[in-house]
Amino acid sequence: MSGSDYLKIWYRVQIGATLLILAMMMIRNYEFNRHRIALLLLCTVAILAVALVAELWEQLPSPIKRVNAWLQALTQPLILILAWDVITREIIVLLHLPSRGVVTLMIVYYFIMFAPFASVIGSQLTFSIERFIFAFWTVTVVFLPLMALPIDLIDNHFLLLALSTGAVGTVAYFILMTTAMRAWKLSWPGLRPHWSGDFNWWILLGLVVIDLLFTSLNVGQWPNLHLINWHLTMSAFEAGVTEETLFRFAVLGILFYAWRNIKQRLPLAIVTSALLFGLAHLSNAMLQHWDMTVLQALSAFALGLFFAVVYVYTGQLWLAIVMHGLLDWTSFIVTGSDLMKGATTWADWLSAILELVVFAGITAWMMFGQRRKVMERHVARLTGEHQHFGFMVRY
Repeated sequence: MSGSDYLKIWYRVQIGATLLILAMMMIRNYEFNRHRIALLLLCTVAILAVALVAELWEQLPSPIKRVNAWLQALTQPLILILAWDVITREIIVLLHLPSRGVVTLMIVYYFIMFAPFASVIGSQLTFSIERFIFAFWTVTVVFLPLMALPIDLIDNHFLLLALSTGAVGTVAYFILMTTAMRAWKLSWPGLRPHWSGDFNWWILLGLVVIDLLFTSLNVGQWPNLHLINWHLTMSAFEAGVTEETLFRFAVLGILFYAWRNIKQRLPLAIVTSALLFGLAHLSNAMLQHWDMTVLQALSAFALGLFFAVVYVYTGQLWLAIVMHGLLDWTSFIVTGSDLMKGATTWADWLSAILELVVFAGITAWMMFGQRRKVMERHVARLTGEHQHFGFMVRY
């Protein structure tokens, strides 16, 4: 049996168990005259029942399978989170078990809860635009572990921070997207380098030095270690891992495959992913000044180019994650906030434009010579048909 076979078994068991638990909760709420809640639970039970039938009925017509795939892709993550909240709450309240131990164990399961869903449902999304939507939709959903779990049941400050800052959702999303990308036979995040003789260590050293120099210039001073706290540290962890997983790992991998017949797919995909990375930061306008948000988006576009180059040239996502996380962490510690405060000045705009020119210049320089060949080889490896779960268990 292959890894995907085990995930399929896990998927069926998880769907069946979740369906049973939510059905019991539906009956319970109906008996207590909570008809609206019972109706909501009835809808979730019906959706999971459709998922189970579609999974077990192999002769189901293809159009119905595709409709079900999208129904599950859009609703099943929310249903799983709802079930996770309900189970966690009921274990604490009904069994009177210690909140800290229960929440810790449930968080561990939350990390891996979406993996079977990503493998089974994700594998049915064959078009690049479908995979694109899947990546962006799931990243907004997995950060809702407190959707139906009262925070007053969590008596541990560290665990509450891990859930509320998105640190837990970050790990869950990384595992979800890693599983989905493997199901699509695309990128692997890169834990073991595959560097050949044409890989230039001086270029790698230069990229690291540039990153450290920019990080130090960005904060303008040595971070005050007394301002370090778990909230800012977890926020930096969430930003670094989530954004690199989405915009470098997932988006670049999907674009490389979608544009596999385009000669200039490498620079086109890098610029597109960086542009999307910049635009995503415009959502911060709800929490900070508009001019500061536009400045942040411009800076994010420039950094998106640089982080994409680092990722593709080395083939190692962890390096881009460390660079991104360190940049955010030092900035958060110096300012004492994970948001940009105040209004912009002409010096801020000049600095952002200079940043864009430098990183765009580095990106353009990497598109030529041996550097381009190394990156093209990594792109081919990250989108090759040989990408799959490669282990088997024989009996």
